[in-house]
Amino acid sequence: MNYTTNTFITKDGEKIFYYHWKTNKPKGIVQIAHGVGEHAGRYKPIASLLQEQGYEVYANDHRIHGNSVKSKDLLGFYEGNNYFNDAVEDMHELTKIIQMERPGQKVILFGHSMGSLLSRDYVTKYGKDLDALVLSGTASFMKGLGTVGLAGANITKFFIGRKRSSSTLKSLFFNKFNEKFKPNRTKVDWISRDDKQVDLFESDPLRIEDFSTSVFIDILKGSKKINTHRTFKATPKDLPIYIFSGDKDPVGEMGKGVKKVAKKFKKAGVNDLTFKLYKGGRHEMLNEVNKKEVEQDVINWLNEKVEV
Repeated sequence: MNYTTNTFITKDGEKIFYYHWKTNKPKGIVQIAHGVGEHAGRYKPIASLLQEQGYEVYANDHRIHGNSVKSKDLLGFYEGNNYFNDAVEDMHELTKIIQMERPGQKVILFGHSMGSLLSRDYVTKYGKDLDALVLSGTASFMKGLGTVGLAGANITKFFIGRKRSSSTLKSLFFNKFNEKFKPNRTKVDWISRDDKQVDLFESDPLRIEDFSTSVFIDILKGSKKINTHRTFKATPKDLPIYIFSGDKDPVGEMGKGVKKVAKKFKKAGVNDLTFKLYKGGRHEMLNEVNKKEVEQDVINWLNEKVEV
């Protein structure tokens, strides 16, 4: 299906690239927030499917990702003060574009991985802009890896500063995720059981492995903040939320972490929460061997919540 691309300028002067899958008389608008190290272009299959089903889709490349960088040499390089907050505010700028171009339409925020963490923060600030929230591959704050990673990142920052990258931090996270699936065929076996999808991601010229140290720090701090009781309580109680994940997703602590998230949302009083854990699924359920089932479950849920 056809899509267009465009850019907008943020309050601090960054140029953000985004895709737009347009539909006549849409059921609603889905805004996609991608994960760390990837880009919105990887969501073309689900965006096209949603478009076929009557949903309009917008998806931006977060700053320092994809086509939002001036050159590939700048992928992963960040020189701001708080990456997590900047990315959330960029998402809000895209929402405002949606509201301007499609006034009165229902807006659904769909966040994957880091995008799901950003989305969980987003709803505490701009929840009134949304009619539903979908969280894919989300996570609790890992007391072990998260705490150690944050301490390590802060120590690294002391020696090399916020802007430079660290191979140690990269290894600490991404290699740790892949360890769960030894013997490894690739560096990214942890994303899916589908070898074709794994190979596509590994060879993607826009995939990022190296980030400024500050990116690790800011994402970890953001993850810690959104997993506090205070943040869960700040989530709009009447916002329909759909959480799905694989039970072999290391980001979701093999199901344990994502279950904690669902329970905390319920405990905080969210009254319309749907949770699905797919057996054997790894981190990217939209690129898994049962992706058609996953896609249909998303569409069914959207149809149920949006067409009311």
